[in-house]
Amino acid sequence: MKIRALQLTNVRRFAGHIARIEGIGDGITVLCEPNEFGKSTFFDAIHALFFERHRATRAAIKALQPHVGGAPEVAADLELPDGRYRVEKRWLTRASARVSRDGRTVAQDDEAEAWIDRMLGAGLSGPSGLLWVRQGLLGLEPEGSSASDKSDRERALSARRDLLSSVAGEIEMMTGGRRLDGVVARVGDALGQLATATGRPKAGGEWARAEAEAEALRAEEAELAAKAARLSGDLSRRSEAQRQLAALDDPAEDQRRVEALTAARAALAEAEAHADRLGAAQRALALAQATDDNARAEIERLETLSDRAARAAQALAAATEDAARHDSRTATLSQAEGDTAAALRDAEAATRALRDRLALAQRARLARAAQDRAAHLARSLAEAERLRADMEAQRAQRGLLVVTPQALAAAEQAADELNRAEARLDAQSVSLSLAYSGTARVRADGADLPEGPHRLTGPRDFDLPGIGTMRIDPGTQTGGDRAQLDKAAATLAQRLSACGAEDLTQARARLVEAQRLDNSLRSAQGLLAQLAPDGLDALRQAHAQAVAEAGAGAEDADEPAALEADVATATATEDGARAAAAEAQAALRAASEARAGAAATLAAARRTHEAAAADAGDPAALTARLRDLRDARAGHQSRLADAQAECARLERAAPDLDMARAALSRAQSVAAQAKAQRDRLREDLAMLNGSIGTLAEEGIEEHLDEVRGRLSDAEARAARYAAEVRSLTRLRQALDEARRQARDAYLGPVLRELQPLLGAIHPGATLEIDDQTLLPAALTRDGQAEALDILSGGTREQVAILTRLAFARLFARAGTQVPVILDDALVHSDDDRIEAMFTALHRVAQDQQILVLTCRQRAFAALGGERARVSVEMV
Repeated sequence: MKIRALQLTNVRRFAGHIARIEGIGDGITVLCEPNEFGKSTFFDAIHALFFERHRATRAAIKALQPHVGGAPEVAADLELPDGRYRVEKRWLTRASARVSRDGRTVAQDDEAEAWIDRMLGAGLSGPSGLLWVRQGLLGLEPEGSSASDKSDRERALSARRDLLSSVAGEIEMMTGGRRLDGVVARVGDALGQLATATGRPKAGGEWARAEAEAEALRAEEAELAAKAARLSGDLSRRSEAQRQLAALDDPAEDQRRVEALTAARAALAEAEAHADRLGAAQRALALAQATDDNARAEIERLETLSDRAARAAQALAAATEDAARHDSRTATLSQAEGDTAAALRDAEAATRALRDRLALAQRARLARAAQDRAAHLARSLAEAERLRADMEAQRAQRGLLVVTPQALAAAEQAADELNRAEARLDAQSVSLSLAYSGTARVRADGADLPEGPHRLTGPRDFDLPGIGTMRIDPGTQTGGDRAQLDKAAATLAQRLSACGAEDLTQARARLVEAQRLDNSLRSAQGLLAQLAPDGLDALRQAHAQAVAEAGAGAEDADEPAALEADVATATATEDGARAAAAEAQAALRAASEARAGAAATLAAARRTHEAAAADAGDPAALTARLRDLRDARAGHQSRLADAQAECARLERAAPDLDMARAALSRAQSVAAQAKAQRDRLREDLAMLNGSIGTLAEEGIEEHLDEVRGRLSDAEARAARYAAEVRSLTRLRQALDEARRQARDAYLGPVLRELQPLLGAIHPGATLEIDDQTLLPAALTRDGQAEALDILSGGTREQVAILTRLAFARLFARAGTQVPVILDDALVHSDDDRIEAMFTALHRVAQDQQILVLTCRQRAFAALGGERARVSVEMV
């Protein structure tokens, strides 16, 4: 099904009017109008057309009725696979339903309702919230607790189940929890008698009693076993203590410990002596290394001083030659700079004289031009003052006219309301017709009534000559219309008063006169702006200034044109002289700077040469010093090699000093430990002899055997109950897994349609579908699952709309084309996600009709699609 046109007659704000939307396309169609335009009226009208019976009178239908009353009507042109149809419904007064094709009635009233049900499909006879989003709705179904809301939710669930069954096919497993719930409940009851929800024994149950008895016997058995073990342990420890004490008292073992301690002390003394010899060798090596490093550093220092002195002498000679060359060039350029400065002064004097003569000539020419400008400004000033006087008179007339187009429109609307009220009253009044056959006449209000019809809008008394008095009362059915008539007449009088008129004709004439005066004032204002763009005061000042300038010229001045040519020639000569002088000055400055730089370089070279010569000293003595140092270094290197060899030999032969210290520590510890252990064993033997005597008198082993027999029986019962709990738990898990697999197969189609749309808005996110409601229950992003009711309004809104788009595609796959209608949706989405939602709408709109109603002109400009227009006309 695709909607091609909609028509509303006498619906809400379109009272007494017909509102149409025509030419609705296949993909996205957008009705973008401001608030209070009536977009939600179209949405509710479509809903009523498809889902409200024509005889319905409940609140949803009465809400379509305008305030002035009447019967609302809604019609839609639909395109179906077998052709184009028109569906019409009228409610409340003369209720009817009609389906036609090419002007021929196909079904009417109840048959028409049945035809609509068949066309939509049995699963869609429920609420439209499955595919159509009402204004302000964030969820996927009604959230209220009223009976109507509960009924709508049940019908929506049934529609979703039927849809998924038709798409997913028959599922052999027990889906939806109907039969499986009964099995799971029985398993849960049996499990609940034995165990808690966490799998622990339930208090008061058989398993808990068996476990309690076994636990008590275990505690008693543990206590007795501990005593038996203590007795056995004491006997064993006494035997072991006697054996260890005999071993410690052996004289041969004492001798071995003494010999080991003596050997460890000797080994440590030898290791410490070797470490002292190695330290002395290492100190000798460090001294030889430092001596060689000092000799090498001194040789390198002297070589550097020699090179530095030679380079400084060369740099001094070059700097002396460069300074002399710059002194000569500076003297030549100084003479040239003086010559060009004198030529510039002569040229400037000649130019000044010519410019003074030219200024005098130009002032004379400006005075003549000022005379002409003063005459023109005088004429403009006179015309501007006349226009201002006329405008002041017209503003005074305009101030008396209070009528505005809005006030006149309000008055005309009130007149229309009065006419309609009079028409309704006239239609419901009683008509009395008189036809006389004799001379007697019926009288009313003291006057004879003529023949013909007379309209009675209220109770009235008539005098019947020769008969008496007759009173005719048309009844109270016109009371409300008469009150509306009086109210409409009062409203019209009030709005005419606001227009300053007695009737509409006078108000219209006053508005025409006001508009004429406004146009005349705008025209005069434009002319005045042209004559005096800066105001009359500025125009008067300009005129006074022009008059003053007209008398300021000299009559005997030269002709400016000839003088301008002479000034141009003199200026060119002056510019040439100035350029030459500037060039000479620049050259002199550059030469002076270069001379100063050469002098600075020469001074620096002298200082460097003097410092290098002072540091190096006599060249012959420096050469001899270098030779002696190189010869001495050969001996230093030989002694360094011998010291390195000695250190290496001692390091290779060095014993492990730490190991020797550890061996001595171990030997001392063994001797001390042997003495301490001998004392401890003697104390332990005394205590064990006393404990063994006490326990042997209690008969521990016989009592322990009895308790272990009773414990075995209790543990066997507890094990049987535990096995039963495990079996029931495994059975419930198997049933849950079966239900999960069935749910995955059942919900797979809607998830496959939904996931690409969701990924465009929230990349990487997934939705969890509740297998009971068949609606999204949680959104998982970055591994974190969040219930829908804690998400932001924007995210809930996006998920709700994407889910509807997915269901719409499923309807199409099931062979039922149902348009998606969104009434002021996406009001909570940010800029980036609303763009992504627009893309998702276009993806679905490739094979799905979508109608979008919105008041957000700027935001929904990026949606694209076809733009619908509403035409409104009187009934």
